[in-house]
Amino acid sequence: MVEHIIWFLSTAMVIVTVTLHYEVMTIVSDRIVPWAQRHVQTRRVVAFAIAGLMLGHITEIWVFAFIIKLLVHFPSFGSIEGDFSNRWEDFLYLSAVNYTSLGDGDIRLIGPARAIAASETLAGVMMIAWSASFTYLKMELIWERRRGYINGEQPPLPPNIPERRKTP
Repeated sequence: MVEHIIWFLSTAMVIVTVTLHYEVMTIVSDRIVPWAQRHVQTRRVVAFAIAGLMLGHITEIWVFAFIIKLLVHFPSFGSIEGDFSNRWEDFLYLSAVNYTSLGDGDIRLIGPARAIAASETLAGVMMIAWSASFTYLKMELIWERRRGYINGEQPPLPPNIPERRKTP
């Protein structure tokens, strides 16, 4: 029965992670990138997008760390083994190692709670890949607009700049 609860919780955590990541990417795409395009140099727009995505990844790591911290208070769900001193930083480290699939092994979950670690690794790898492809697509769109290649049109002019002359 404990294993079923853990796998249900693992599935719920993956759904929460995907939903959270989708919302972060929506905010980056609809709010941060347009704001940055109006206020900073073109090259820095991508840095703002990456910073927003990184905050999303960090939040997801914190959510998993919180769940792991809750689970280890119930011995039937499992425990943590290794160089672990029950500090919040240790939970964050364990979560970050799992999320990034680093798998260092100096701290590891034992028992049914291992399903959380496996689910976090799967979710983390997917979210990192999703962020990478999202960043590539945003960079491509930003650079195409900058070069004026979309639909053969010139990129929009910043405010207070006279219209370009059309060449025959």
